[in-house]
Amino acid sequence: MSLEGVGVRFQFCIAAVGQLEWERDELIRELTLLREPSFEAVRRAHEEVLQAFGQKARAELERDALREEVRTVRCKLFSVTREYVACQFQLEKQQEELKEKDVQRGDLETVASRLAEELTQLRTAFMEQREEAQQQLRSLSTRHTSDALQDRRRLSAELQSLTEEQHSSLEEQYEPRFLRLLEHSERGAAALKAAQEELQKLRDELRPLQGEECKMRVQRNSLQEQIVLLKRKREEEVHLYREQIQELEDSMREMKITVQLQQQQNKELEDLKRSLAHELAIYKGCLEIYGQLFKSVTKKE
Repeated sequence: MSLEGVGVRFQFCIAAVGQLEWERDELIRELTLLREPSFEAVRRAHEEVLQAFGQKARAELERDALREEVRTVRCKLFSVTREYVACQFQLEKQQEELKEKDVQRGDLETVASRLAEELTQLRTAFMEQREEAQQQLRSLSTRHTSDALQDRRRLSAELQSLTEEQHSSLEEQYEPRFLRLLEHSERGAAALKAAQEELQKLRDELRPLQGEECKMRVQRNSLQEQIVLLKRKREEEVHLYREQIQELEDSMREMKITVQLQQQQNKELEDLKRSLAHELAIYKGCLEIYGQLFKSVTKKE
């Protein structure tokens, strides 16, 4: 082989080595570019999974908080309802007692009316008897005898005695009854007044309880609606979460396949890189040999 051929061959080897180095750099750059999307997809999928778990945890916390609030409202509503029922029962009892007091008062008024009527009749009879006695006295006043005067005195004494006896009898018979009736009536009036005051007090106490019960019912209905909405929202989030999980699993499978293909390509590239490096080493060795030959030929000339 001539020196010129060796030089041409040497230049060709140098150009081939440069081309191989450029191809090696391109393969390394392509390998880096192929790895970056896979890493980015895995990182994005991991972030989406973490976000989905965070949403699920927040939904569970909201659900637990609402359950605790509903339990508190139910306990308070039960307490208010129990107090309301107790007040209602006491109110009905007071109303029944008030009705009984009204009946007793009516009976007492009837008895008092009857006694007053009897007293009037007795007074009328007494007045008639006194009038009759006075007429007898007037009829005897025309007599001037001692017998007539004695009869007049006797009748006057009898009339006075009869009047005192009837008055005493009436007092003994009706005064205790009137006193008892009056005392009973006063007690009934006092009891009626106390019952009316207690009834009004119960009504005043019952009014805010009714308002509180109505408010608690509205609050309970609102919480129940919130629970229904939260359950619906949670079901939708669970459904969406499952879809995201399914998509992520599909994406993970695709990425696994892509990674496997990428690994296969990387392996092929590594094999190609090693092959090129080996070939480059061979070319370099050849170049060194050609260089030594070129130097030896140059020295001989």
